[in-house]
Amino acid sequence: MVILTNKLKNKNDVGKQPSQHHLSDGFGRVAQKLRLSVTDRCNLRCIYCMPSDNAEWVEKNNILSYEEITRLTAVFVSLGIGKIRITGGEPTVRPRIADLIQSISKISGVKSISMTTNGLLLQENVLELKEAGLDTVNISLDTFKRNRFKSICGIDAIERVLASIKAADLAGLEPKINTVIIRGWNDDEIIDFAKFARNTGHTVRFIEFMPLDGTGIWSPELVVSKKEMIGMINTYIKNLVPLHNNISEPATLYSFADGKGTIGFIPSMTEPFCKYCDRIRITSDGRLLTCLFESIGYNLRNLLREGKSDSDIRRYILESVQKKPEGIISVIRTKALRPTLNLMNRIGG
Repeated sequence: MVILTNKLKNKNDVGKQPSQHHLSDGFGRVAQKLRLSVTDRCNLRCIYCMPSDNAEWVEKNNILSYEEITRLTAVFVSLGIGKIRITGGEPTVRPRIADLIQSISKISGVKSISMTTNGLLLQENVLELKEAGLDTVNISLDTFKRNRFKSICGIDAIERVLASIKAADLAGLEPKINTVIIRGWNDDEIIDFAKFARNTGHTVRFIEFMPLDGTGIWSPELVVSKKEMIGMINTYIKNLVPLHNNISEPATLYSFADGKGTIGFIPSMTEPFCKYCDRIRITSDGRLLTCLFESIGYNLRNLLREGKSDSDIRRYILESVQKKPEGIISVIRTKALRPTLNLMNRIGG
């Protein structure tokens, strides 16, 4: 596997500098998307995400309330954020998640609200979430094989996930399928997922395995590259052709030569998209993370609970985003890649 190490250009190479009222960093990138992790807890134990045992949960009194999340979201929207994604852990395990979505949907300037979910609890809540203001949903599915699902995810529940995909489609939530590919675990199903995209019309997004795993199994040898996956699909189905892509989106989209089916690739390891990253995150305990690979971040919860004004919080956010690091490409360049660089369940997708 070849891991790219392209250095991000400095801010003078990127173009015009944005307004001081927008979330620009030292490299000229402007944040426009916000990931909101509402819980670090999950009802699965996926090997590429959750610790298999001895998980250290955030104490409940340190988890942001829905009122605090809504207030912070409004501040971020005032700074140019338009797209909101609800994440976890697993967001649907938190009670009354539809209430939060409804509150966020009322904020002037919010363009869309999406959710990333494992699908276990989605089917029974899909209509409520849609009515609350949820626009789209990404559903994790890493295998079509029942026994393998249990091995990867920890429980036997593949039927529930497949039912949730259908329910989300019927509700108009335009489900996309997120599939983390791990060599030796599920890379033999790449063709099956590509056929699924062709047969159902759902976009399937293949994600390269990242060192954000709670189990500590990540290694470069387990990464199946975008290039390798495209080669397999071209050989066994039809040639893929690139679609018009937004360079700030993590997924590079392709269709087949006959126009049937959409496949996305998120090549975080072999083709890092740090140069165009326009997203930031708030963890469930109120830390601002400007990058997936920040471990500490900037504590917004304390500002809220100390009674700071929105202006104070806005100023702190602007200063913090200015310090956004280059991204995983700097970790790759310094040969600092190792398992568990961060815990995905703590930071959200």
